[in-house]
Amino acid sequence: MIQMTLNDKEIEASENSTILEVARKNGIDIPTLCYHEALEPFGVCRLCIVEVGGALRKGIRISCIQNVVDGLIVDTESERVKRNRRFLFELLLARSPDSKELIDLAAKHGVFESRFYEADSDDNCVRCGLCVRVCRDKIGAYALCFAHRGYDRMVTTDFELLSEYCIGCGTCAQICPTGAIKMKDEEGERIIYTKSVVIGKFELETCGKCGMPYASRKYLDFVKRNSDDAMAVSVERNLCPTCARRTGAINLVGQMTL
Repeated sequence: MIQMTLNDKEIEASENSTILEVARKNGIDIPTLCYHEALEPFGVCRLCIVEVGGALRKGIRISCIQNVVDGLIVDTESERVKRNRRFLFELLLARSPDSKELIDLAAKHGVFESRFYEADSDDNCVRCGLCVRVCRDKIGAYALCFAHRGYDRMVTTDFELLSEYCIGCGTCAQICPTGAIKMKDEEGERIIYTKSVVIGKFELETCGKCGMPYASRKYLDFVKRNSDDAMAVSVERNLCPTCARRTGAINLVGQMTL
């Protein structure tokens, strides 16, 4: 354990922890868009900046990638931090002015408009990279990537065409912090898309009990290959989540009454 000061309070923290992790464990809210506990810190959105001193040279650091050290002094709400954070929120709002999630987060930190706002935009992507990284690092599908540079940088698929690697799991849409990636299930078909590209389009398999369309064949094959086959277990995969839970509960109760 190391000794540090967090917002004028002396605390103990685990070695190898980041400032963001320590702050959250101590009930201190630091905004972020690109951070997710399931992924390695990326430090691209910069919203989680804090001011440090003591054991580190005084200055602004990105808390999700800065490890704590003995004697560290951290201020998460100094005037310098708040001024820089407001500037970052204004830049993000100028790019994505219609994202409800971003608008709410900015308002929580006192930013309600952007002086850089120029025109209407339906681009809610803040280029945080969560979707690209979760698809690559956790799912292993590599269906998403970044293309172009500077202001034109965007999340897309290979050659900006329907991805042959997408399995239709929808993890990218679930992890997106601003709703820029969407997943729609209609009439037995699942479409995953952004403002500029359709990522995947799938015919959904139907539940063996209730008949509800619920998952793509590629996703079910992925689960079987990476879960059932890998662990040498036999699991019924032709049920939607609701029916699977219900069947599992019935089987469990039956086993308990034997």
